[in-house]
Amino acid sequence: MSDVFTGSFADRYAALIDPRSGPLGTEALSAAGLFLCGISACVDARVEMRDIQPLLDAPSDTPAGRLASLLLSRAARGVGGEVRFDWPEGPAWLRDRLCPRYALGGTGPQAAWVLGELGVRSLIALEDRYAAMLRQIPAGVLLAEKDTLKGADLVQASGPHLPEIFIFEFTAGRAIGAIVPPRSSRVIVRFGDRGIQRDRDFESLSRRLAPSAAAGLLAGLNDEAADNVGAASRHVFALSRDWKAAGLATIHFELAGYASQQAVKELLGHARGAITSLGMSYSELLEMNPFAQHPMEALIAVGEQLGLRRVCVHADTWAVAVTLNDPQEEELALMAGCAIASARAANGAPARTIAIAPEADFHPLPFETPVHKGRWTFVACASPYLGKPATTLGLGDSFTAGCLLILGRTGRAETGLTCKMPEGCSDVS
Repeated sequence: MSDVFTGSFADRYAALIDPRSGPLGTEALSAAGLFLCGISACVDARVEMRDIQPLLDAPSDTPAGRLASLLLSRAARGVGGEVRFDWPEGPAWLRDRLCPRYALGGTGPQAAWVLGELGVRSLIALEDRYAAMLRQIPAGVLLAEKDTLKGADLVQASGPHLPEIFIFEFTAGRAIGAIVPPRSSRVIVRFGDRGIQRDRDFESLSRRLAPSAAAGLLAGLNDEAADNVGAASRHVFALSRDWKAAGLATIHFELAGYASQQAVKELLGHARGAITSLGMSYSELLEMNPFAQHPMEALIAVGEQLGLRRVCVHADTWAVAVTLNDPQEEELALMAGCAIASARAANGAPARTIAIAPEADFHPLPFETPVHKGRWTFVACASPYLGKPATTLGLGDSFTAGCLLILGRTGRAETGLTCKMPEGCSDVS
């Protein structure tokens, strides 16, 4: 690798995002290929927790009151994450009483949105093509329609309106009633199991695109009912095995939070040989292995178990990975992920220009790096950390998109497929 940066992390990030010569600069991004992003999608309804007074006023023995108690408990501890809350009428109740802001949701679509803002194209899986969903899909995020790639504005809406996912955001030091959160985060609340997006056109077209695609991303099996995780994971990993057999070098699976560790074990039991890379948050790693305060050994064990080339973890102030690939490339990937996530945290949404906010802090790394153990290398980087970000939504998805931008820097063959977008047609090489 020629992109070797030295000096402080502030200096290294400045070199990374240099618009003329950096791997996240304009020239480098313009050469990025097409990314395949599945395999769940939703509409997010975002709510600031300082604006949830109707929930706080609800009687404690009602579903609304119980949801308020759950949210306040997590905010008081600075704990975000994702929960499933059994209240089928919840989305309508909240929609009528709060003032949510709507956006595209799901790890694959969120990563595609991030890439689209940077001028990099992605194909997402979307079975649920109702009007409210299509309205949230930005330019540069493509859908499959038979053998054609299309912008969402060229796709006919169909199907029923599905309940939103509600995301309650809180900020460190900003009071919610009597509660003052010690940390900024968000609680994602699902009121049902939507399941993965079984988009036949995406699956067919992505198989054809795999030989020339930059990288593949899969996530969202936590949207399945617990008793269907096994069947859904077999379906998803059959697709990624076809991608891999077609020559796609980087296929990343982002874990997310599940109702039980048994569900995690079941889905990972189907993943060996189907993916090359696995990612998760630090809290998700600790749920898998409570003794993984220093993550190296735990990540190597997962990498060996699943036959992976890399396993990465993102936290508030750092990111780490174990890799069989070039350690310098891996460090660049981690830094790219952190830079893009930090820019989104400062901007409040995916950023068109990657910049490090002046108020960002670089905390000392709690780990020695790099460390070589057998055939693995443990790599870590500090993240540009914002104590009071404009948002915490989608930061893990943004991190994943940034990592894949670096890992997907490979030569790609021409495909000859048709791409229909508002700006006109182009090939998808």
